[in-house]
Amino acid sequence: MAEGLDPITLEVVRNRLQHLTREMAAAIVKTAVSPLISEARDFSCILYDAAGRIVATASTVPFHFGVCAGAVAAVLARFGRRIAPGDVFLANDPHDGGGLHLQDVVVMRPIFRGRMRIGWASASGHMVDMGGMVPGSFAPGARDCYQEGVRVPPVRILSAGEPVDDVWRLLLNNVRQPATVEMDLKSLVAGTHVAAEKVLELEREVGPGVLRAALHAIRRRSERVLRARIAELPRGEYCHRGWVEFDEEAFLVRCTLLVHGRELVFDYSGSASECPYFFNSKPEIVRSELVVRVHQILAADVPFTDGILRPVRVVAPEGSIVNARPPAPIAAAHMHVGLMAMELGETCLKKALACALRASGLAERITAPGGTTGMGLSSWHGGETFLVMDGNAVGAGGAWDRDGIDMTGSHYGGPGLVYPDVETVEQTYPVRYLYKRLRRDAGGAGRFRGGASVEAAFTAYGEATRLEGTTLGMRRAIPLAGLFGGYPGACTAFDLERDGVTRSLGLNAGGIPLGPGDVFRFANASGSGLGDPLEREPERVLADVREGYVSAETARTVYGVVLGHGTVDPEETRAARDAIRSRRLARGRGPETRIEDPPRAATPVGRLSAVVEVVRGGGALVARCAACGAGLARAPESWKAGAAVAETTLGTPAYTAVTGATAPLRAAGAVVLREHFCPGCARLLETEVVVGGTPPEADVQPEFWVGP
Repeated sequence: MAEGLDPITLEVVRNRLQHLTREMAAAIVKTAVSPLISEARDFSCILYDAAGRIVATASTVPFHFGVCAGAVAAVLARFGRRIAPGDVFLANDPHDGGGLHLQDVVVMRPIFRGRMRIGWASASGHMVDMGGMVPGSFAPGARDCYQEGVRVPPVRILSAGEPVDDVWRLLLNNVRQPATVEMDLKSLVAGTHVAAEKVLELEREVGPGVLRAALHAIRRRSERVLRARIAELPRGEYCHRGWVEFDEEAFLVRCTLLVHGRELVFDYSGSASECPYFFNSKPEIVRSELVVRVHQILAADVPFTDGILRPVRVVAPEGSIVNARPPAPIAAAHMHVGLMAMELGETCLKKALACALRASGLAERITAPGGTTGMGLSSWHGGETFLVMDGNAVGAGGAWDRDGIDMTGSHYGGPGLVYPDVETVEQTYPVRYLYKRLRRDAGGAGRFRGGASVEAAFTAYGEATRLEGTTLGMRRAIPLAGLFGGYPGACTAFDLERDGVTRSLGLNAGGIPLGPGDVFRFANASGSGLGDPLEREPERVLADVREGYVSAETARTVYGVVLGHGTVDPEETRAARDAIRSRRLARGRGPETRIEDPPRAATPVGRLSAVVEVVRGGGALVARCAACGAGLARAPESWKAGAAVAETTLGTPAYTAVTGATAPLRAAGAVVLREHFCPGCARLLETEVVVGGTPPEADVQPEFWVGP
């Protein structure tokens, strides 16, 4: 506790700061005109101390926090002593002191008491357009950042409380819908004004010394808690990999988490080189998204502050797809590659958690990968530009003790965007929805299945209506792998129906015409399953069929649950599950040699996953199946060396028969589901989704297993 600051005063100040960020957000909602901000809540509010360190936040998009702090740091570095009362700054360029992407403009206001700077307030919101080659400024066809939109490094937009008219004119002259953009930007300025006034009011009430001490204590407490939680994780290295798609190309993103004492280092070495497509990313964007998940998994019981950022480092080689250099295009830096890097880092952290017997209280935070990296967004222009936010409604992955949540990519929240009602969209824009519903068989199968995503269809409304669209999708052919034996979820799909003929659209297609009678359909990807589907309680599967989450065919072929007359047939179900286990071993290969099974009564001394235990046998550490005790490997060898393996190509009938999910056959190289079974009981221990002949890797290497 800071000297002279009692716990009650600290908590009162912390709650006041938290509340005033919400007042700041309320002011923005009341003054913004675009539904992206006023309805979907695609914005964030942050308070900082005088040095630009986060002390309080309010947002449905917490991914903004880290990059907004970076934008404030850029203003401090460039303007320094020239920052004065009444100044307000703006930035949007991810290559140069901006936010997540060009449309997420960051507005920053220093807070002064007289001539003394005591803090900062920032607001970042999604503008409907920031110029460039396509309406809405998401341009899949852009091949450099100059084509994407107007790039603004940190600049003053207010000086001594007065607008800097030249900057405003220059900015608004380069965007479509300038009146809307101007009002939304002014709503962010208004929000920071409310925050500044409220902070000064709080300082007058408690005194400058108390406020300064409270800001320091709030930051330090969050940092202490997070570092203590990190210290509970087994030291070592944990890896995961994935691929980002663009048409028929696939770009590898690889993450290795190094747990060393009280710090987490996420190393993306080995990822693909930067590419000519609009989803190249930056280390500060990756860290901004990733640290949100670290906070939610390890330290959700303390506020998000600068203290959460400090123990997390990101290593991203310059010139790679996670650290692109100008003029590489970067308009979707926060989406395809940024979210993939976050998902991989998050999964590495969960692998470490699964090895941590001492951190058992955090086990409930383990979930299978969610659908955040499987969004099916689209942007449309017909006089005005609008973004179909329903594309964010993806399912979460299965959790440690429960199914994935529907229509949200994560159990932890964030982004917590609000999806406008169909009626609101139809009232505001020239479209009519034909349906909007949960997608059946979307969530990956598992002991706990993934949540359901949304599928929807709409048509242009009005005889003279002509819309032009851009798709912004992920995971058309490469789904999310499950965790601890769960299966992948469904993939994203975009379709256009015209004159009774339906054609598939690409993930990142531009110039899509939508006229009267045409129908645009989209189906979002969804999260994967956790645990072997054959271990799901039959009554849960019955409930899934009744409620429309799972088809009766998937219940029988994937879960091994046989239904008759609205009930579970226990004998037929037992036989069906035994048959599936037999088929697994029959189609699997290896292991070439089996090690001797350790004594069944041996006490576990650790874990390599939730389903692989470590025991002492014959003087050595041995990995075994946690279900039947079959020996898999001796330290330091990967436990996968002792598992049976089966591979199935995605897009084939065999893949749908195994997983219940669908995925298109990829023309530019096979995508393969690799299953690792226990050679004794056929329990599904792990699934991987890989491109081509990518070999298995030793992805879990705690020091207690491989040595320091």
